[in-house]
Amino acid sequence: MARVFAAAALTSIVALAGAAQGATIVTFADPSMGPSTPLFDVNTTTNQLTGGWSGSGMLLETPGLAAPDVPNATFTISAVTLLTPLPFATLGPGQLDFYDSANVLQLTITFNGGLLTSSFGFGASEFQGNNVTFSGPLLGGAILADEAFAFSFANPVATPTGYQATASFTSSATIIPAPGAAAILGLGGLAAIRRRR
Repeated sequence: MARVFAAAALTSIVALAGAAQGATIVTFADPSMGPSTPLFDVNTTTNQLTGGWSGSGMLLETPGLAAPDVPNATFTISAVTLLTPLPFATLGPGQLDFYDSANVLQLTITFNGGLLTSSFGFGASEFQGNNVTFSGPLLGGAILADEAFAFSFANPVATPTGYQATASFTSSATIIPAPGAAAILGLGGLAAIRRRR
């Protein structure tokens, strides 16, 4: 009976050690001074979403990571295909790459698809990713699950082929503790059980 109790307790401790915690990974406020410096271009003629930021003033904040914030960060995005028409367009796959002021890659976000809501439709205008994966030096080897990101568009301006917009950004993930940390907590729990005998 004691062995069954010890095994059940150890299983519970290891499960708790492996419990995931949700966290904001990276975020930034809109770095643009207004519609004259857009971050995104939506082209309904070519059915593509393109964009990026190469100016100064973007602070890539890292509240959910041990890594420091990245001042004067920039980002690029691969051209993303609009698979269905606006105002609620589904998107094809794409990739976002974030760099520091020395143009050193800090974070890559890949996604298998997404949703784009039109700036000129009813309600909020956003670009969201689905099946998102985070990688890069900012993560410090963390294991991520249930990743998500969203750009909130602002300052939309109509163009002959669609519209342009500035944007702010947030991303989140469920951080799973490293297997070594779970094992250490599990061993500590087993030692506590043995001490009680």
